[in-house]
Amino acid sequence: MSSSPNSDPNSHVLTQVQQIATQQCAAQIKESISEKGEIGFDEYMQLALHDSEVGYYCQQEEIFGKEGDFTTVPETSVHLAFCLAHACAKLIRDDAQRVILEIGAGSGKFSCDILKYLNTWGMLPKRYFIYEPSEALRTKQREMLTQELPEYVEQVEWLEKLSCNIETVIIIANEVLDALPVKCFEVGPQKFHERCVTLSPAAVFEWTLKDPTEKLDAALDYIAVMLDEPLVEGYQSEINLNIEPALSSWANCCEQCVMLLIDYGYPQHEYYHPQRNMGTLRSYFKHQVSEDVFTNPGLQDITADVDFSAVAKIASYLRMGVLSFSSQRNFMLANNLLDWQPLAENEMERLAQIAQLKQLTLGSAISERFQVMVLSKGIEYGADRFTLRDMRARL
Repeated sequence: MSSSPNSDPNSHVLTQVQQIATQQCAAQIKESISEKGEIGFDEYMQLALHDSEVGYYCQQEEIFGKEGDFTTVPETSVHLAFCLAHACAKLIRDDAQRVILEIGAGSGKFSCDILKYLNTWGMLPKRYFIYEPSEALRTKQREMLTQELPEYVEQVEWLEKLSCNIETVIIIANEVLDALPVKCFEVGPQKFHERCVTLSPAAVFEWTLKDPTEKLDAALDYIAVMLDEPLVEGYQSEINLNIEPALSSWANCCEQCVMLLIDYGYPQHEYYHPQRNMGTLRSYFKHQVSEDVFTNPGLQDITADVDFSAVAKIASYLRMGVLSFSSQRNFMLANNLLDWQPLAENEMERLAQIAQLKQLTLGSAISERFQVMVLSKGIEYGADRFTLRDMRARL
């Protein structure tokens, strides 16, 4: 995900439709606060992003690409799709019964690119499932796949809920974990406080502190014990308690799986580094990034980086294996990045893709900040299958 840094989300003039949309979202959040006095930030984030009527991901406006609020790697580059398609092709070659399940397909472009490459190599899966709770995004994805892959779209099945029982599956989750609602906390003189959302006398969203629940307090105590340096008073950050139910639901829909998680984040000791004392929580609106997460609810994306040490711990608890952990760049190099084949027919697009390839092979901020973790259920592979340099020891 990329955007311009440190901008004021209030500087953008809203259309009448946008004004109505954010007012409706704010009203729903305020109603919840009025009932309870305050709500956890995870509840605020759930309503602002995922509510089926007023949430950001359920709106009809474009949210991806140049006309949207942010650009993900698959929106600007086909190289990740190429490398993931290679990883999938090797897994399908091992077992022709394997199907693909993509969690949250965004605009649908990533799915299209993966399927185009697999089709070129004669390695299309028998089925391609897309789990997408947002009706608005399901519609956009169907339109793109129908236009780009009319001969294969009948093999694509959209799931609103993960209640299916697939025998063996390759699960792809690209920039999904970062969108799961997080709890926010602050270190007090002698204990942790949960940072919640309440209303000021002027009915404006603002932060407030309260004692954490027993579950949150235990999770924070565990992090504090695992860190090399103590968290000092005033330190603020976030913790994601929704990763466990998410991974559990994905793994429980199948008997065997290889799960490819691509996201920006860090091992735990880097995530809660003393210098990262304001956390990683931020918002995106019209390609501008801001620390203001309360302006224009329902119109701006909200995200936080991923604690990959926590993901590995949860995977172990769920009896899943952690096959590898690496930078996106090393994952891509291990999956034939240097053999990349362009999809673009337009010469200018091809040249742009070649320039992007050079950035990826030489190393860039994006390719090094993004990580790839490969999990498994009932399947064993060596780390060298997925990366040139395995970093599980850093977890």
